[in-house]
Amino acid sequence: MADIGDPTDDIYKYADRAQAALLNMVRTVMQEAATDGLAGSHHFYITYYTQAEGVVMSDRLRTQHPEEITIVLQNQFEDLQIDEDAFHVTLSFNDTPERLTVPFDAISKFYDPAVAFGLMFDVEAPDSDLAELENQDAVIDAILSAEEDQKDAPDEAAKKKRGEVVSLDSFRDK
Repeated sequence: MADIGDPTDDIYKYADRAQAALLNMVRTVMQEAATDGLAGSHHFYITYYTQAEGVVMSDRLRTQHPEEITIVLQNQFEDLQIDEDAFHVTLSFNDTPERLTVPFDAISKFYDPAVAFGLMFDVEAPDSDLAELENQDAVIDAILSAEEDQKDAPDEAAKKKRGEVVSLDSFRDK
């Protein structure tokens, strides 16, 4: 019997290949919908990262959805075009048409409620490391700022009023 090896030794990259195959299936289904229209009661919920490389959308829409957005391709979409690496579609947001370009590798979720079929893709959020570093920098800056304030005015800190204990009974209806 063969030894089970370390999963990091996966030279065939099974997970990557499976994800690529599933994304290709999504691409194929969307191409069929673009060519023939949506069949029966099928429709698609597609969630994607708005900051991913290659995503094209208005600044207004990106401001409203800074990380992820879920779009629905059902009754009111226009000009669905499928390329090898991305799809393009026009959707209406608050009665304003928006042309979107979404690379397939930006998709994190795909769902067709007509048949309860869904996929979640192993896609890392763009700039997640950068956002985490910015948050850490903000915390460090706040700590340093507080330390500076403490050095500048040690007497003021001592003079500040201490917290008071307030009974919750005073807020209750009687």
